Amino acid sequence: MRKTSAKGSPENYHGDLLRSSVLFGANASGKSGFLRAIRALDYLVNHSANFKPNKDILVYEPFMLDVGYQQRPVEFEVEFVSFEVKYLYKVKFTATKIVYEELFFYKGNSKALLYLREADSDIKFGDYYKGAKKTIEKMLLPNQLFLSKAALNNVDALTGAYDFFDQILRAVPFMDSDTEDDLKRFYARRLAEDEEGTFTKRFNALICALDTGIEKVSVEEMDWKGFDFPSAVPGEVRGRIQEKFRYDIKISHGLFDSGRRVGSHTFEVKDESTGTKNLFALGGIIIEALEDGSVLIIEELEKNLHPMITKFLIQIFHNPLLNKHNAQLIFATHDVSQLSSEVFRRDQVWFTEKNEYGESILFRCSDMEGVRLNTPLDKWYITGRFGATPVIRDEVFLIEIQDE
Repeated sequence: MRKTSAKGSPENYHGDLLRSSVLFGANASGKSGFLRAIRALDYLVNHSANFKPNKDILVYEPFMLDVGYQQRPVEFEVEFVSFEVKYLYKVKFTATKIVYEELFFYKGNSKALLYLREADSDIKFGDYYKGAKKTIEKMLLPNQLFLSKAALNNVDALTGAYDFFDQILRAVPFMDSDTEDDLKRFYARRLAEDEEGTFTKRFNALICALDTGIEKVSVEEMDWKGFDFPSAVPGEVRGRIQEKFRYDIKISHGLFDSGRRVGSHTFEVKDESTGTKNLFALGGIIIEALEDGSVLIIEELEKNLHPMITKFLIQIFHNPLLNKHNAQLIFATHDVSQLSSEVFRRDQVWFTEKNEYGESILFRCSDMEGVRLNTPLDKWYITGRFGATPVIRDEVFLIEIQDE
């Protein structure tokens, strides 16, 4: 997300950080793996403090296409800014334990150690670390991150770094129907509990602005009186179901008679188009990210959306008036229509490609020779000048068919 000296689109960055980055590449080229890796680290920081003894670290996924790597530690390294402080964090782990962990922060241009942990050794603490040491170290299990455990025990010196993962980074999984349904229920609750609030107004404004025909989004509380659960369903389960499905989103469209408006008609979310239903989940995520100044990571931003709507959602992040807290968007896509200098700077565009050994390689558009400010990025990509496109071996299929 760090900008280069490339010219153009000053609204697309803040200071030396870009407001968005996009990944293009063929199917199975590594886009999802890259985003999933960020999500794995986020999960590890947020949850490893509660891992049970002798339990595997489930996000351990070594490279399986090289025998020499199948049992090696997975390694993450990330540099990030949290509440105006810059950090560098490194982690290595196997299926059963953390083998290396270190955290630095920057004072100006110099790097200062907070702590360094290596397997089977005492943790080394830097001069700037303040808080419990040995107590946490004794409680720390081999499969737990020190950052996660220390945050759980209120070590102030590490709060800023932990809060990046807990509050700022938002890595959304692939938007399947279950994820969409969960998010819609979550935002239904937010809309119901804050009917006149900023989130509700912005949510309505976004949905109604996208030519969906929707005039208003509202929420009704479900009436469970008269609904009879089967007698075999325990009371505790009934309560969880009633709470989970407590609110229902309603959508209002204009009602007409012979071309004259006579009122409005209300629909259930399930009656809307697939793209509109997706917007109810996506819209809430985007508004929250803008409110909180989050780093939003999402697999397929364009899923079931018209390219013009996708472009609008991207450019919300590029607009300093709308993105006042400098939220960042990182996403993968196959929508080549977005690959334009009107939307992205060259240093915002990344490509993934697999080599002959099945390894994914990530490279940036602005680092490639011959790419200029006026380069037609979409045409170069479609014609294969950037690589990162599928190599379709149609002759293999044709020969097999002819043989049959």
